[in-house]
Amino acid sequence: MRKHKVWPLAAVVALAVASVAAGPSSAAVQPHWVPQPVPASYGYSADVASTVTMDDGVSIAVQISYPTTLGTTTRAPGTFPVLLTQNPYGTALLDPTSYGDYYVQRGYIYVSASVRGTGTSGGQTDWLGARQGQDGVNLVNWAAHSLSGSNGAVGLDGCSYLGVDQWYTAAAVGPNSPLKAIAPFCTDSDSYNDIATSGGVPGQFIPAVASILPRGPQDNAQTDPISTTSNDLKNGGPRSYNSSYWDGLSIQQLMPKIVANGIPALTEAGWNDLFPGGNLGAYVAAQNAYFNRPLTSPVTAGQAVTGRYQAIVGPWTHSAHTNEDVLNNIKKEWFDTWLKGSPTGMADTSTPLHIFQNGANRWVDTAAWPPSLSTRTYYLGAGGTLNTSAPTAAGSDTLYWAMPWFPATYNSPPLAQAAVLDGPINATVYVASTVRDAEVTATVNVVAPNGTVLKQGDGNLLASMRQLDTGKSWYGSGNQLIQPSHPYTRASQQLLTPNQTVRLDISVLPNFTQIPAGSRIQLVLSSQPPGNFHNQLTRTPQQQQNLGYGVYTISRSPQGPSSISLPLTTPGSFSTSPINWGPAS
Repeated sequence: MRKHKVWPLAAVVALAVASVAAGPSSAAVQPHWVPQPVPASYGYSADVASTVTMDDGVSIAVQISYPTTLGTTTRAPGTFPVLLTQNPYGTALLDPTSYGDYYVQRGYIYVSASVRGTGTSGGQTDWLGARQGQDGVNLVNWAAHSLSGSNGAVGLDGCSYLGVDQWYTAAAVGPNSPLKAIAPFCTDSDSYNDIATSGGVPGQFIPAVASILPRGPQDNAQTDPISTTSNDLKNGGPRSYNSSYWDGLSIQQLMPKIVANGIPALTEAGWNDLFPGGNLGAYVAAQNAYFNRPLTSPVTAGQAVTGRYQAIVGPWTHSAHTNEDVLNNIKKEWFDTWLKGSPTGMADTSTPLHIFQNGANRWVDTAAWPPSLSTRTYYLGAGGTLNTSAPTAAGSDTLYWAMPWFPATYNSPPLAQAAVLDGPINATVYVASTVRDAEVTATVNVVAPNGTVLKQGDGNLLASMRQLDTGKSWYGSGNQLIQPSHPYTRASQQLLTPNQTVRLDISVLPNFTQIPAGSRIQLVLSSQPPGNFHNQLTRTPQQQQNLGYGVYTISRSPQGPSSISLPLTTPGSFSTSPINWGPAS
């Protein structure tokens, strides 16, 4: 076997209803689909290097691995479907075909293409986008019609960048393409909000990736398109704000094209990923696009869903376990379903969202996200308390921008009964700042009876980016806001009047956790993201200037009842999946 290398990004940084879409063979419906381990039937060849010319004349380098007769180096007779991955990291950082060995040994040709402007491919490097999607179209057509040994059916494979770029190809291929299915693993759903920034503050992620990409022979690392994006994020340029540029990169916004093209997708991410639960937005958008619902609305209980779009969210860090047998076999059956027409029954499901329930150590199959909209609100109270009743007397706490190590911490009473946190959280903070802006970070924890603190999610928000998009925000029971949405555009920016109180609605990342009775809900507010924040941020020079050395007054009064609202339901709402969707750690 080849030596497997670590995915570079890990280093740097769902009414079961009658309208549920059937898979390729409705005769194969099973009460419970269970993945069937399949031993290797073939060996794999040494990599064959080649090039493919794009529609604009740019040459893309590819490496090809073929099935061989088991126990030999001789190419196996016959034709096979093709799995294609598009890799920006070159052979120095990632063996381009080693992650395909499992599939080659089970009857697939595996092709790794170096993304334009990287490795030995021509052209200029960009941060994903339409041009890479069109390159994917060219590569799919080449793999279907020109590649020796191909039977004409193509799938897309890969994790992280190699997962995200699949969406752009699937959006660009058009109907009746030889592309039959994709499996984007370790992905986000909305590049601006998930990866590029958090709460309006740019992150270090894209500049870090740009710095390690092996540039191709025609690329200029100082002027290529990815450098424009990276520099804007660092310096406060146009791409540090949300805009049409980021709309074009949003997987959620691409989903109607992907669905119209008829491309099924199996996605994967982790609760401890670079962007925790990053594929949930894509799952929601895919289900909504398929049934012509608003793209970014929650999928609620009783709404129609399809097994053509499935998602796995495990208790994992970025790329963990994605090259191990359990996930490989699940993914293989996905490709067998759509590329080989195998009667697996995998797509015949009314619960296409497979999520690991932290704290209960089990997998749960569901359709809705969030599974329940039952919402509980806790208000900030005196003495660092969280209370289910709104405050009746004035009170406040203070945060200092220059001293983020002095947060404000609030704890609920012990839960009388076990509960399940099953979705996103909103922290509403009424704040006044002595300067023109404020930055507030909210971290939600569970504190066990023995005092152990377990983080559930975090989020932050610049006060100048506080404008709320009510049409895209999510609301739970009692019309309680649970997932705020903000435009983050230059036009929506509104600096503060010093010492004037404003409302911030901070989106805290979702989780799916069973909380034992006797545990406490904890909210920690700080003036800057702590060291364990999910995204490492760097403020632009303008943001830094406006934040200065501000002092923040957090209101917990009847006129400014700061609070958190989170979806909480009963453990009995869920049952254990009959399928092991991956390791439990």
